[in-house]
Amino acid sequence: MDKKTRRQVIAYCILFVGLVIGLTIILLPYFQRLSEPDYQAGIQKWINKMGGAGMLLVLAIQIVQVIIAFIPGEPVEILAGALYGNVSGLLICLAPIPCVLSSTMIGSTMRQGDWELSLTVFIITGLIGIAGISFKDKAIDFCRRKTKGLHNNTTKCESLDFVEAAHSNKVYPLLYCRMVIQGNLDIEKLKDAVNLSSQYVPEILYTYDFKRAGFVNRGLTVENVFILDRLGLEADFWWDLSKNAQLQISIYKEEQQSIIVIGMSHILSDGAGFLQYLYLLAALYNGASPGSKLQNTRDISSLLKNIHVQPPTEQTKCGRRIDVVPLRPFDNGMRFFCLNSTIAPNDLTAIHAKAKKSGATLNHAFMAAYARVIARLQKTDRIVLPCPADLRRFQPKQDNLTVANMTGIYKKIIVEINSRHGFSETLSQVCIEMNLQKDRCRCFAGMWLLNFAFHKTPHFILKKAIRAGYPLLPVSYTNMGIVDHEKLYFQDCHIKECCLTGTYRLPPDFQLSVSTFRNTCTLNCTLIGEDGDKSIGQFILEQVKKELLEWIQE
Repeated sequence: MDKKTRRQVIAYCILFVGLVIGLTIILLPYFQRLSEPDYQAGIQKWINKMGGAGMLLVLAIQIVQVIIAFIPGEPVEILAGALYGNVSGLLICLAPIPCVLSSTMIGSTMRQGDWELSLTVFIITGLIGIAGISFKDKAIDFCRRKTKGLHNNTTKCESLDFVEAAHSNKVYPLLYCRMVIQGNLDIEKLKDAVNLSSQYVPEILYTYDFKRAGFVNRGLTVENVFILDRLGLEADFWWDLSKNAQLQISIYKEEQQSIIVIGMSHILSDGAGFLQYLYLLAALYNGASPGSKLQNTRDISSLLKNIHVQPPTEQTKCGRRIDVVPLRPFDNGMRFFCLNSTIAPNDLTAIHAKAKKSGATLNHAFMAAYARVIARLQKTDRIVLPCPADLRRFQPKQDNLTVANMTGIYKKIIVEINSRHGFSETLSQVCIEMNLQKDRCRCFAGMWLLNFAFHKTPHFILKKAIRAGYPLLPVSYTNMGIVDHEKLYFQDCHIKECCLTGTYRLPPDFQLSVSTFRNTCTLNCTLIGEDGDKSIGQFILEQVKKELLEWIQE
């Protein structure tokens, strides 16, 4: 500090002390008179005359004192105590409670003429203040250490993570990979791989705090991840993300093979990110070393740059009032069903070739088949089908992991179907509408606002807004993608079967999941319900498959 600055500081300090002493000398006679009954009666008459405005005036003075920090707050607090008493004065002066409480107590006791108690409170407050000044550095260091430790043990939630968490009351956010593995799967080696993978994605061993929207390190280890040799693993593989790790692996060994189910929190990642984690896990199991430079990117802010979301398509506008009717009835059943129907490699190749010839994709073909089945079951000629979109495709390829939620959604794909429409007409509609929505970046609709509000809005308010703006329809669809068998393999083992699927759906909701492994396509649904739900679910899967196989025979 130079001489000029030092002189200015000294001058300001002298001015400040002079003002405090001067105000004290001027106001002291008035405070002394607070113990006189006539003077109290005059003040009380003045207060009654002003009504609520008097309290608001003192509150306004207190607000000004807080905003303009160099104005001493104690005189205002003493005045509040003198005018309104201890409790009301405290409520008026509530931003520093201990200081305010002592000041209002002084004012209140002064009004009652109890000068000894006023002096006692003043001395105690002064001693506490001196102690605070003396030990403030140690207190600040202690708080910083605690804050740093908390920060190191917590990973903040991102906006799309929060979307998944917001709907956990209806759809519990879980993802699954189911594999049948032949050969000697080394469980200890797999545990080591999970442990190594936590260096890149530490949240897999964290719990999730639904109230504070963050992943918390509570000291869980790899042993908390594995469930071994449990019968009926398909029936109850469901866990509490607030108490357990975000990754769970269930293994049941049979004579010639092992059934392994890897489950991951959908709050932590979407399907594409889950696949990335599975590839990382397999690579670590096989002895690969990704290197210390590999990082996991979870923030979606970079995805939102240079994205211009255009208006909805005409088809979407026309279908705003279309009701979505459930595919199964509501019931109170609590049985768990994981249902599958597979499309053989030769048939899948034929479907792919015919879709390509029609200017469509495999995904378009699956959606068209599903739409036609829904239309028949609901006896309607117009259906609404939401479709997820991997937002990673809108950014340049990166070497980093993206084990995160980076999935947007085309909220409403409207498909018109009548008795004259064959499969090709339905496919053409789906293809045109999907391409239009993709060109207009409709999967980003509302996402910038969501990401902005997530960091500035109380979560309990944002949760209600998400449930209103991102409603879950009773009929949904997701394509989990192609599982690359060259990346997902374990040494000395052969993966005989593999499929990815979403969480178990409570009645009456239904979701069709599609995944492909070794050119075998699996149509899948995971349901909670009664035996009747199992029959309905399997029927829908077989009908979707039938639509596709009959189309390639045309």
